[in-house]
Amino acid sequence: MLELLFLIFCFLLVLLPLSIFLGKFISTHFNNDPNKIRSKLEKILDTIEKPIFKVCGVNSGEEMTARKYFLSLFWSNVLLSAICFIILYFQNDLPYKGVVAWQLDVPLIFHILSSLITNTCQTHHIPEIHLTSLSNYFVMPLLMFYSSASGLSTGIVFMRALTQNKIGNAYVDVIKSMTRILFPICFVITIIFVLLGMPNTLTTSISYETLDNVKQTILLGPVASFEAIKLFGENGLSCFNANSAHPFENPSYLSNFLQLLCISTVPTAFIVTLGYWLKNHKQSMIILSILFFVLIFEFTVTAAFELKGNPIINNLIKQNSANWTGKDTRLGIIGSSVFEAAKSNLSGSANASIESFHPIASALALFNLSNQSIFGVQGFGTVFTINFILYTAFFIGLMLGKTPEIFGKRIEKNEIILSSMLLLINPFLVLIGIAVTLYLYPCNTGDLYENIHYYTQVFFEFASGTASNGSGLEGLRDNTPYWNLSLAIVMFLARYGAMASMIFLGGSFAHKPIVPPSITTFRTDTIMFAIIFLMMSIMSTILVYFPFIILGPLTEIFMSR
Repeated sequence: MLELLFLIFCFLLVLLPLSIFLGKFISTHFNNDPNKIRSKLEKILDTIEKPIFKVCGVNSGEEMTARKYFLSLFWSNVLLSAICFIILYFQNDLPYKGVVAWQLDVPLIFHILSSLITNTCQTHHIPEIHLTSLSNYFVMPLLMFYSSASGLSTGIVFMRALTQNKIGNAYVDVIKSMTRILFPICFVITIIFVLLGMPNTLTTSISYETLDNVKQTILLGPVASFEAIKLFGENGLSCFNANSAHPFENPSYLSNFLQLLCISTVPTAFIVTLGYWLKNHKQSMIILSILFFVLIFEFTVTAAFELKGNPIINNLIKQNSANWTGKDTRLGIIGSSVFEAAKSNLSGSANASIESFHPIASALALFNLSNQSIFGVQGFGTVFTINFILYTAFFIGLMLGKTPEIFGKRIEKNEIILSSMLLLINPFLVLIGIAVTLYLYPCNTGDLYENIHYYTQVFFEFASGTASNGSGLEGLRDNTPYWNLSLAIVMFLARYGAMASMIFLGGSFAHKPIVPPSITTFRTDTIMFAIIFLMMSIMSTILVYFPFIILGPLTEIFMSR
């Protein structure tokens, strides 16, 4: 366990300074206060962005309503998807094909596009077989950049409305998210990844003959560039089917550590930004303490069970052996376990077979996918975290007989309705999806364990889809018209239903005056509130999902003992 302690120490040592720097940067560059003092860097970036705004027909000074902000994000994503649909459908007739010549069917294209524009990047296709180089290295990154920028903008507009009473402009936020955050940081990450051994070339493949006189073709491409937005944008999509277990995507233990940092930086930075905009860094520290406590707890539990190994196998071989099944030796048990625990909270990337982990890892992952507030995906996770803070403040206010408020804003009927919608959209879609799937496609095997595991697979597929995570358990055979269309619909409704709730909730708060704290105010930046917030977050998830988690991974745990 010394390796785990050292990895966690290095992780926090590097992540916190990076997040503080990025959080401060976001708080400065997305602050819409007209009276603020602008830095030289802001003036330079403004000069660069002016031609972009002009070409796109964007009025950078326009203040949108919450409704217009949402519709601008929604229709711009739909329009971009329509263009990419044409490219994917006619990929065999377009240049830069590489060695792939596959005609994609419409249900699979719908799934790919819905997955990408929702920042989910759930994969039912095999990149090496189904996608030409143009589709893989142009369409995928294009949509990953835009969906990540849309997620960033959603988190920013919610926090801005809550703290500054301003909505802003959707197009300005999306463009600035790309020009000031995603493009420059992904460029730096790409250079680092190339130095660590990732290929980054426009050459589609190389062919050679082995010592056994066997001809082989190895696919190449701008892998490092792809990985940068995949990880920093928390997309999780892979340019190779093995994802971050592929040596081109994750060549070493060091690259594995840097990938862990990439998927963690923005969610942590957003909490820091919230502290800057509230002018209350103690609030950020309290929230981060709770989130890191849960994350490190999951790191430790997952690693401990994997190091302990499978008791059934250990009894057969008469010795204790770690569970190496489905894991790469260059990354190790600890490197794989920490990545597995992090990806269900942050991103759909995977450096080992999720199916191979102890069922406790599936149980924790399903809790994370159901909760979504332990950091979570780009921008959205921060809003889910604040939403649980809102609920905690509301119930405390009811119990103590005080007017419930959050960050100086009164919580009233409209906010509770929108907050409840945000909380209930995903469970509704997940449970309806599971019920319909098990009715139409039940598991017909007579083995009890296989029946239970099939239920876990179905649950995981829908939970990761609605949580914009995209990871999944193997063996489901999900590249079928039913799975492609059902998941495409579920991902789309979950993403844009939650986005609408978030933006309208922010718009509702933007019209409220800030109430000065008084003797009756229950502060949200105390250790007591942090503990209650953690309990509320856990209890609300358990009340909705726990019976279903018991039926799946928890039953598997008891059966494997």
